[in-house]
Amino acid sequence: MILKNTFYTDWDCESIGERHLPENEYRNAFEIDRDRIIHSTAFRRLQGKTQVYVTGQSDQYRTRLTHSIEVAQIGRSVVNYLNRSSEMLTVDYEIDSALVEAACLAHDLGNPPIGHKGESRLNELMDNWGGFEGNAQSLRILTDIVRGDRRSYTNAGMQATRACLDSILKYKIVGKENTQNGAKFLYPEQQEILSWVHHDQRLDKLAQSGTQVRPIECAIMDLSDDIAYTTSDLFDGVKQSLLTPEQVEQFWNSQYPEVSKKIRSEVDQVLRNQFPMSRFIAGLIGRWIYSISIELANEPFIAIPRYKYVLKMAEESHSELMALRALNYNLIYNSDYVKIPESKGVEILEELFLYYRDVVFEKRGVLEPLPLPTGISGDFDENQKMRMICDFVAGMTDNHAIRLHSYLKS
Repeated sequence: MILKNTFYTDWDCESIGERHLPENEYRNAFEIDRDRIIHSTAFRRLQGKTQVYVTGQSDQYRTRLTHSIEVAQIGRSVVNYLNRSSEMLTVDYEIDSALVEAACLAHDLGNPPIGHKGESRLNELMDNWGGFEGNAQSLRILTDIVRGDRRSYTNAGMQATRACLDSILKYKIVGKENTQNGAKFLYPEQQEILSWVHHDQRLDKLAQSGTQVRPIECAIMDLSDDIAYTTSDLFDGVKQSLLTPEQVEQFWNSQYPEVSKKIRSEVDQVLRNQFPMSRFIAGLIGRWIYSISIELANEPFIAIPRYKYVLKMAEESHSELMALRALNYNLIYNSDYVKIPESKGVEILEELFLYYRDVVFEKRGVLEPLPLPTGISGDFDENQKMRMICDFVAGMTDNHAIRLHSYLKS
C-alpha cells in the first residue's frame, strides 16, 4: 500500500487506529478511506435525507446523497484540472483525487434529517451537553460510529488517515462555549482527535484562536460544496417553478445590482425557456473549475505540502457564484415551499429528541414500537447518554423520523 506521490508523507497516511489489511492490498491509504465511507451505513442514509426540498415532494430533487456525489465529482474534477494545469504540481507530486473524494463524500454525514434548520435546533437542545454541529458530527461518525462500537469517544471508528480527517474539518474551534455568534465548533471530547490530526500544539492554538487552519484538500472540498449546492439548488428551484423572470429581475435591481450582465442574461434566458437549464448549469460548473488555481501560502502553518498551498478562484467566477448564492437564499430558501416543511421537520426532531431523553432518564415509559438507541442501557454517564440520543435522532432518515413521530402521536 505504497503511495508513490511525494505530495504526501507517511505521517499523512497514518491511520487513527490499526488497519488490518492484506499483504497484496492494491489501494492506497486514501482510496481505502473513500471506499469505507461509501460502504458505510451513514453514507447510505443520506439517500433519505433532505438537501433543500423535502424528499417525497418530487422524484427529481437532490437528496444529501446525490448532493454528496455531485460534490465529489466536482472535487475530483478540480483536482484533475489543478494537477494538469499548475506548474507547481507534477506527476509524482500532486493532489490525491481519492483523498478529496473522501472528504467530499463525508462532508454531510453528520447532518440531521428534514432540512438545515434541524441542526440549529438540535444544537439548542444539546446546549447543556456540548451542543450539536454537523461538521463535528461528521467527525464523530468517522472516528466513533462507523465500524466502531459506539461506546468510546476515543474509538478508532473506520481507522481513517490523518489527512482524511484533516480534509473534512472545516471548523476546528473546540467547545461551543468558545465560539461567538453561532460559529461552528467541535465537541469537547474531540480535542484528543484534533490534537492527533494536527500533532502540533501550534496548530491547535491557531485553530482555537479562530484562525482558519486547513489543508488544500479541505479548501477544495469546501469550494466544491459551494459550487454543487448553488447550482443544484437553483436547478431544482427552477424545475419547481419557484422563480419567475420578473421576481429575479426585481431581486437583481433592488438587492444585487452588482450582478454581472452575463449571469443576469443567462438566468433570464433559462427562466424564459430560451436556453436549457442543464446546459446552463454544466457550463457554469465548467467555467468555474477552469478559473480555479493554487498559490503558495505566505506563511504555511506547518512544513508539509498539504499546508503549503491556498486555493484561488478568479474574481469574475467568484462574483458569479456569490450572486447565485444570494439569489437562492432570498428567493428559494426563504420560500414557503421550503420553509413550511422545514419548520415541520424541526418540530418532529424536537419531539423525538425530548421523548428519547425522557425515556432514557426514566421520566416516561417506552412507547411501542419506538426503538431505543443501540447500547444506551450500558454504563454511561449523562453526557454520553445524551450524545447517543443525539446520534440516534440525527442519524435518522426523513421517513424514519416521520414514521417514529407518527407512532409517538398516535
